[in-house]
Amino acid sequence: MIWTDGIGKTEQTLGLKQVELKAICDKFDIPRPSSGYWSALKFGKPTQRTALSETMNDSVLINTDEYIIKKYFSVRPKKTETKKNPSGKYPPRELPLEDNEISPIYRVPDVLYAKDPIILDTKAKLREKNFRDNNPWNAKNPFKCKADKWLSLRVSQDQENRALRIYATLIKAAKAKGYDLKIVKDKSLYRPECTTFIIVRGHEIQIFLREIYRQATNADGTKDRNRTVGSGILRFECDRYGHHCGSSYDLCAAQDTKNTRLEDKIQHIIEVLEGIADERDEMERRRKLEEERRRLEEERKRREEEERKRRLALKEAELEKVHELLFEADRWRIARIIREYITAFEAYLERQGLSEDEKMIGKIAWMKTKADFIDPLIDDAEEVLDEEDLEKVINPQIIMAEESTPSYSHYSSGPKYSYWQLKNMWHK
Repeated sequence: MIWTDGIGKTEQTLGLKQVELKAICDKFDIPRPSSGYWSALKFGKPTQRTALSETMNDSVLINTDEYIIKKYFSVRPKKTETKKNPSGKYPPRELPLEDNEISPIYRVPDVLYAKDPIILDTKAKLREKNFRDNNPWNAKNPFKCKADKWLSLRVSQDQENRALRIYATLIKAAKAKGYDLKIVKDKSLYRPECTTFIIVRGHEIQIFLREIYRQATNADGTKDRNRTVGSGILRFECDRYGHHCGSSYDLCAAQDTKNTRLEDKIQHIIEVLEGIADERDEMERRRKLEEERRRLEEERKRREEEERKRRLALKEAELEKVHELLFEADRWRIARIIREYITAFEAYLERQGLSEDEKMIGKIAWMKTKADFIDPLIDDAEEVLDEEDLEKVINPQIIMAEESTPSYSHYSSGPKYSYWQLKNMWHK
């Protein structure tokens, strides 16, 4: 049917869709003709059909009903109208959960069964706080709390039991996940406070549960700006980046809304804490990468500085050798000039008839001795002068002679150089 009528007519005959028919062909390895097959058949060109596989025979039965895609009517269910409570509020709506059941570790009980010591200490601290706030002029406090640490909590008296149940469930769920609880007490304040942390994979995440307060309403309907009351809306906050201070809560993990309660979001809070731990792991990884980059950069600069100093030392050593070479060449040149002068001086004495004068003969001998002393190719020692004296004569040091002129600004007129200083300045 497919090779004779085509896929379009075949699916109409069998009451199938093209997707369903192709699924049957793919499962049973039934070949389908290409578009070139129909073009060749239309123009009378020779065509060739692909044969079935050997496993396909008359005994193979195909039930097309099994491949019909089930059709559902896209009719939206009627929206049920929610009615308000006598207080004028809508009832809270439960969150859609898998299998409509909350895991036991995330289920907040209706009654507080305080077994954890930290919950008991927090409850006692709240009881003391309520007594103190309601009786500010009473000197004696029969409910004085002896607890050393308590949870970070700020709610009204009506929401205390609910907040403790949420906290107890959160602590139980965190410990079930392998996380720890840490409480740090600040004793430097007039009224000591405690900071609560959930330790997730080594990261201390500061948490805080509070109630949103609103301005109270007077009898005439106006707002009382001097008095606030609890709104009944609980908000769970946590520190994202680890500032560890009271004003560092920059992330609201969960909050009561018109349709949801905080009790149904314990699992979401745990996921938020794990996400914060992931962010801090990423920040730590980036910090280590940055430190490694800086270390490599400092190492590169250090190697470059060492290489620069090494090259500079080689350059100075080479320049010193060049200076010695030039100094020896200058000595050889001066010695040659002195010998030429001695030859000219002897010729002068011959013309003047003074060649036999003992004084002149002694002078010529002295000049030849000095020429041999200056010449670096002749190793002839001198009785009076040494190598340092020779260097001072041939290559005198450059000494800047500053001549200061009187001036109110006390600035000198600048250095003045002698002939030998200018001549030998290239040496430095």
